[in-house]
Amino acid sequence: MNHAEIEGVRIAYSRKRPPRRASGKRVIYIHGTGCDGRVFERHMEIVSSKHEVVAIDLPGHGGSEGTGFRGVADYAYFVASLIEALGWERSIVAGHSLGGGVALATALYCSALVEGLMLIDTGARLRVDPSILQHAHRLAAGEPVSTKNPRRGFAKGTPNAVIETIDQIRETCSPKVIYKDWVADDSCDFMSRLPHIGVPALAICGDEDEFTPVKYHEYFRDRLPNCQLEIIKGAGHWPFIEQPEEFDHGILNFLDNL
Repeated sequence: MNHAEIEGVRIAYSRKRPPRRASGKRVIYIHGTGCDGRVFERHMEIVSSKHEVVAIDLPGHGGSEGTGFRGVADYAYFVASLIEALGWERSIVAGHSLGGGVALATALYCSALVEGLMLIDTGARLRVDPSILQHAHRLAAGEPVSTKNPRRGFAKGTPNAVIETIDQIRETCSPKVIYKDWVADDSCDFMSRLPHIGVPALAICGDEDEFTPVKYHEYFRDRLPNCQLEIIKGAGHWPFIEQPEEFDHGILNFLDNL
């Protein structure tokens, strides 16, 4: 694990480079609500055969200090600052779920640093079911709550072992930070701003994603000036772990053709 100090906050990130000098891209991955960069660990091993890749732990997540934020623009500042700290002139910014909103904010507010976007099971607007917000708020307050359906958001055929892998990562995140993440999701809205983002983009999602369904990604395809769509069959909200080979292929194909 590597670290960079940004605004007095110690930010953790993992970094993988190709085994030999290559002319590939530089990619920074941004995780979703309540998670950290470990969700991309397997995928990064594959992509780093050709490209240099980094996965950030957003403030308050994983190995990073901080207490999280209630808005994607604050998270985007730390992503952009890490890109600069790495000495990268430009990079492909890839975001999953909440991370997709952070990626869009980075492209809008720090456009000089963004060469392309990979929008993974996310949306231009990320409204959250009020019951989820209420549940998260009660957890953050330390109140007793009923257990949620652990399979929600996953495809019907996804093995329980895969779901447990994600759950184990989310269990390490503070309930207060998770609640802030959900608020950041719910307040994220870049629908009117998409036409101003002209970099090449990939919208990639699972066909069984109930949180950010296929229509959200069709919206990207139709509104972003330079966006292609990839739908992963048999995957829910976590295609990089539910259908890893198909997901890897879609990502590598996009990067190789930039």
